[in-house]
Amino acid sequence: MSISLPFAPGAPWQRADRTALVTALCETETLIRQAQAVQGELLAEMQSRGVPQTFGYADVEAVVKDVIHCDRPEAKARVRRALACHEYTEGTHRVPASAPATATAYAEGAIGPRHIDSILRTLAEIPGTVPEEERLGYEKILADLARESPPAAVDRAGRHLLARIDQDHLARDPAEPPPPPARELNWAWNQDRQLCFAGRLDAVSGALFEKLLSPLAKPRPGPDGERDTRPADQRHGDAFAELLDHTQRAADLPTEAGEKPALLVTMSFDHLRGRRELPLLNGDIPVPVNEARLLACDARVIPAVLGTSGEVLDLGRETRLATTPQRRALGLRDRGCVFPGCTRPSNWCQAHHIVDWIHGGPSDLDNMVLLCGMHHRVIHHSEWEIRMADDGMPECIPPPWLDPARTPRRNHTFAPIAPDSG
Repeated sequence: MSISLPFAPGAPWQRADRTALVTALCETETLIRQAQAVQGELLAEMQSRGVPQTFGYADVEAVVKDVIHCDRPEAKARVRRALACHEYTEGTHRVPASAPATATAYAEGAIGPRHIDSILRTLAEIPGTVPEEERLGYEKILADLARESPPAAVDRAGRHLLARIDQDHLARDPAEPPPPPARELNWAWNQDRQLCFAGRLDAVSGALFEKLLSPLAKPRPGPDGERDTRPADQRHGDAFAELLDHTQRAADLPTEAGEKPALLVTMSFDHLRGRRELPLLNGDIPVPVNEARLLACDARVIPAVLGTSGEVLDLGRETRLATTPQRRALGLRDRGCVFPGCTRPSNWCQAHHIVDWIHGGPSDLDNMVLLCGMHHRVIHHSEWEIRMADDGMPECIPPPWLDPARTPRRNHTFAPIAPDSG
């Protein structure tokens, strides 16, 4: 049994055109993933037949570690993926695959190991009270998303799924008061007179902390326009110190993307009536309905109640730049960069005119989308195009060299993932 490769090392790639290089990149990645899936089948069969014990090993992980010369964590991860994606024999009975939809996508070369790890982490946290058929439905949702999204998007979808499942299957007695938020902060001074600390915040406090810190931590050019060379951790530390200084002086905090930091609670009319759907904090973090109602009483929180189709009012048509209300509306609609697969949230994005303002395009929500800085440049300097679909949502049209049919694509990273309400 052998696997033939369409390319061989040392191929004359210098003579290939640019389209061929991109095509070859995609094809080789598919082959790599398919080969990894085949290896998973081998590991599951080795587990079933007791191959490790035949050669004096305790388990399959030990065989992998020694035979292919990888470290123990890598061997463990490969075996974990293999046993989740394939059925195998344990003692006298067959154990079914716990992630069959993931296995199918892996065998096709549509997803990679990092996607599988994300899916398995979510599946491991699903409560045991969830029926198996329902759990497999959630697994398929994540596997389908992984086919067209980066692992970070699958991570995010998994968090949302778990929050929704927790709301449905672990509902607390309404008469029982909710537990206090889980928050902690520990600090100590070291010998260099530096304050070292560690801690954790609940979702609401964490979202507020992130929202306040994010605009202060952005890279800042020097006085002569030179690039900000600070690493991300230093920028975050500098931003935290600056936030403390602003707090002490009670000064106005800086703006980001045209508006001052504020928590945005998104809820539909059904949310307010106590239905199953969860409100979203800053368009991303699911919170209990009662917590959203409490937040809506705070003047520092912006409650946004949407209609049944999630429609948002159109504002600020006469100006070139997106107004603050428009920025909020774009954030509610797009949630982040609309480029397929991008994970940049709305507060890191810019408002882009589909039809350029200088060419007569209006500053209207139907003519604006959110794009991160990198994909904003891609749209302006490549054959990618953006248009509004009939349902009022933006979609990107790839260039002919990537997709001759130019099939419209959407970014599913920020799409709400919810259990079946049936």
